[in-house]
Amino acid sequence: MLRPELVFVGLKAASREEALQLLAERMLKEDLVTPEFSARLLEREEAFPTGLQFAEAALALPHTETRYVLQPALAVAVLAEPVSFLAMGAPEQSLAVRIIFLPAVVHPDEQVRWLSRLISLFQTPGFLSGLLQPPNRESLFQYLRAALNAAPL
Repeated sequence: MLRPELVFVGLKAASREEALQLLAERMLKEDLVTPEFSARLLEREEAFPTGLQFAEAALALPHTETRYVLQPALAVAVLAEPVSFLAMGAPEQSLAVRIIFLPAVVHPDEQVRWLSRLISLFQTPGFLSGLLQPPNRESLFQYLRAALNAAPL
């Protein structure tokens, strides 16, 4: 699911909407999602916020329905500057997010497994701090690939 062309370091976005659109557009360009994916992703984020606060960093884990996904993929962005996401389960709380994980899965049962796998990774001491360190796309991709390969499905 993880591909170098879907990993971003220092992504510049003025808002969560712009960040999500940039990631969705790249997925569309790679023929991984349908043209409706971006709009549905933004609608779902508005209705069900995905900001998560962990000890090491705040991040967002946006996703949408599997019917808008053509091939499984995972986009990951470390933003140049934080953008505001509303907290999952507490939408009155705003979080300054610098890391976005955007899984796109084909089968609904895979979505639950991937979200659980990612949450487990986020709770691993040092993982999120490590995401903020890599200086370029290749080093971030290698870091993520190693962590995902070590994480149980």
